[in-house]
Amino acid sequence: MGNLLYRIEQDLKEGRKKKACDRLRNMINQFPDDLSLRKELGYIYFEAGFLDEAGKFWILSAPENNEMENAVQIYIKSLSNSGNAILKDIVFRGDKNLLDEYALKVITELEQNSLTITKQIPVFKTKTREKGNYSEDKTDFLSKIGIFLLIGFIILLPILGVLELFEVISSLFSY
Repeated sequence: MGNLLYRIEQDLKEGRKKKACDRLRNMINQFPDDLSLRKELGYIYFEAGFLDEAGKFWILSAPENNEMENAVQIYIKSLSNSGNAILKDIVFRGDKNLLDEYALKVITELEQNSLTITKQIPVFKTKTREKGNYSEDKTDFLSKIGIFLLIGFIILLPILGVLELFEVISSLFSY
């Protein structure tokens, strides 16, 4: 995880905010319980002038200043104060039991609002990856073997077809 945070930092230093945002979004999907990732993404959007997007990622963090509070209010207003719409937009897939008091209070209020208005609470499948347990190489040994076998089969198929064609032609002329 430290390597990815370093890459994000380098992307920001080199002006690649989009790339940094993409990396942070992926990390949020992988580590939904780590609210510091959401907070960092909120700062990037805030610096870029996207206050509503900053508010989206800051909504679960206790406001540290007026800018954070204003951005969250802009975000909430942009979704018409709908708890259901906000829950569907922020897509929290983490364990609610691991949240701090503020974030748990916000999630609970949004769920109550959603239940009152729409009679349902959006539920998302939780992710269970530990914070320090991240691997960038997602292909294991068997899948690599499978890929090589598939490539070999694709290469071998036309060769066998040509050999069979020569065999058929030679059998026609041998009589």
